[in-house]
Amino acid sequence: MLKPILSRTAIALFVGLVSFTACDKDDSEPIQPYDVPATYDFEGADYSSSTHRINMAVELNSYLGSGTSTILSQATANNLFNNTNTPFANAALNTAGVNLADKTADVNVFKGFIEQRVTHSNTNNTPATDGTAGYIPRGSGKILVGPQGLENNQAVAKGMMGSLFFKEAMAILAGIPNEDNATKTEGATAMESRWDEAFGYLGIPEDYDTTKTYANTDPNRPLLWGGYLTERGKPIQAGGILFEAFRKGRAAIGAKDYAVRDQQVKLIQETWEKLAAISALAYVTIPQASTSVGNLGTQFHALSEGYGFVLALKYRPAGSKLSEADYQKLVSILTTNFYTLVNEPGFTKLKEAENILKTTYSL
Repeated sequence: MLKPILSRTAIALFVGLVSFTACDKDDSEPIQPYDVPATYDFEGADYSSSTHRINMAVELNSYLGSGTSTILSQATANNLFNNTNTPFANAALNTAGVNLADKTADVNVFKGFIEQRVTHSNTNNTPATDGTAGYIPRGSGKILVGPQGLENNQAVAKGMMGSLFFKEAMAILAGIPNEDNATKTEGATAMESRWDEAFGYLGIPEDYDTTKTYANTDPNRPLLWGGYLTERGKPIQAGGILFEAFRKGRAAIGAKDYAVRDQQVKLIQETWEKLAAISALAYVTIPQASTSVGNLGTQFHALSEGYGFVLALKYRPAGSKLSEADYQKLVSILTTNFYTLVNEPGFTKLKEAENILKTTYSL
């Protein structure tokens, strides 16, 4: 909203007393009292582009997952990744004007994972062995793995949670102070809109409830990262912390309370990264459990998810506690042949990954 033009008298009174600057942190306007709503209900909030991409990823992951029982089509997988030729069952996604490919970092790596999954679907009736793709029993079903035991669909699902959604959110938050917060377009400033987009990548509804058990049939259920707030994030209270921080930060932006906004940026960055780390920790620990030993389906499924979450840590924010050397060590461990990892005496490499994650993130 434009401010009223000051009279010459008023200007004279302020000359020499107030200096104006474009830097939001030095804004000398007094901050008016403001409330933080219980839900993410803000004027002009629109994070539909984030939500569309999340739902696209869910459909792509579902299709790739069906490769255990059907032969996949490379053309269909490509269409889902690029949003071409109206591939989505959710018709609104076909005309959303966004896709997964254009926001995914290391895009050729993920294209490779997708292509390998399509190829491996041709061996979904062939028992897997070290060096040969095929299926491995898991519970009452089976998983489809590559020659070294990796479930490529899990590498796509969890890896893109990092290389798309986490990466985008971290980049947006890092640049928030540089966004315009004066001019409103369709009810929101550029700073507010970008903050909304970052919130959308978390994959939770505007009235997210940490105490609620969401049914798989609930159209407003948390998805992707949102699902992991409960599945792996409970010990660090990630759901409550992130939901409150996003609401508080958005309210602070509206009130031009940039100190509070910056506090919430830091809290979101640290908590979301820790959510990735605690998820990775779970999946390098599960294969070592006595109940998992000898059960390749359980072990390889966990390691495939763990690999995806380790990939997410590549996009950790500046100031992360995880050193580059330790990150590269985690990648090296999770790209080791899975048959080798689970048969190593004492799980030496997995223990090393476990210790890095526990020590770095105080888990």
